[in-house]
Amino acid sequence: MSVIPEVLIQRVIVNGLRQLRKDPRLLDALFKNLVQEQQQRVKDFILDTSMQFSVNYPRGDIKVPSLILLLKNETESIPFLGDSMQTVDMPDVDLSIDTLGGHGASVSGPSGLSRKIAGPLEVEESDDNTLTFVEDATTIVESLQENPPGSAFVYVVSGTGAGQVHPVIRLSSDSLEILGTFEPRLDDTSVVDLREPEDPELALGEPSRVYHEDGVYRRRGAEFEATYHLQILAGNQDEVIYLFQVVKALLMLQRPLLEAQGLIALRINASDFAPRTELLPNEVFQRQMVLNFTYPFSFIEELTVPTKFQLNITPEDPVTHESCETIFGAVIDL
Repeated sequence: MSVIPEVLIQRVIVNGLRQLRKDPRLLDALFKNLVQEQQQRVKDFILDTSMQFSVNYPRGDIKVPSLILLLKNETESIPFLGDSMQTVDMPDVDLSIDTLGGHGASVSGPSGLSRKIAGPLEVEESDDNTLTFVEDATTIVESLQENPPGSAFVYVVSGTGAGQVHPVIRLSSDSLEILGTFEPRLDDTSVVDLREPEDPELALGEPSRVYHEDGVYRRRGAEFEATYHLQILAGNQDEVIYLFQVVKALLMLQRPLLEAQGLIALRINASDFAPRTELLPNEVFQRQMVLNFTYPFSFIEELTVPTKFQLNITPEDPVTHESCETIFGAVIDL
């Protein structure tokens, strides 16, 4: 996959601060060395203060507290021959067209829909938690037995009950049982898909499904080693220390997500700076966090491949070849 580090880092920190304000117990764990009065002041600062996050320096006045993300340097570290990364799963699941004519259950998380296992499957009827297929699904069941996905979800994509999503408990050749209840129950107008559970490696965002699964593609790109500076600004020396610790905890907490999205081997360094005198008369304190990681930059190229070739054969006699003009031709579909 190809990633934009600025977008991912900003999203992880912003969403982390939002979650922290819903459940501030992380602050109690981080600042247990402080007395209760100091802990309360830290909570008031982190939970109630509006913070500005900027990618590159903001055009207007810098407000404090503020986080500013800057690219320090970037180097191609692992090149590929002909820039061909030779990825097997082509194209990406979240870029593949697997549903035509709309999708009644397309409401999903920020990563879009996960890989489709089977579908569309027509439904004959259902009770509260079991549906019956119109056609025999033996081939699908055997395929899942050979390559089990671990778990699956049923998506009601059209007809009665469209929009419902339920985890699958049991699947047979003629029926499917879910965890939960069909509300309303499905009937012979309902159509369902089977999909894998949410995949953390799907791109965070709203990817467009623009590539057909039966095409021939090549992923081109390289691995890059990047260094970003995250400048943390606050109004006094204590606040910048507390905010620095919170941001560091959020990045470490979201390290599995960042790795799933392509930011590999994240390393965090830091250094302190003198007060920002250029922002006087308001004295501003700053601490800089240095983020080093490796990430892939790639894109998908659709290849033009032959679908048939034509073969012409001219028989030639070693003695009378000058009088032989018959040509035999054939077209072979690939």
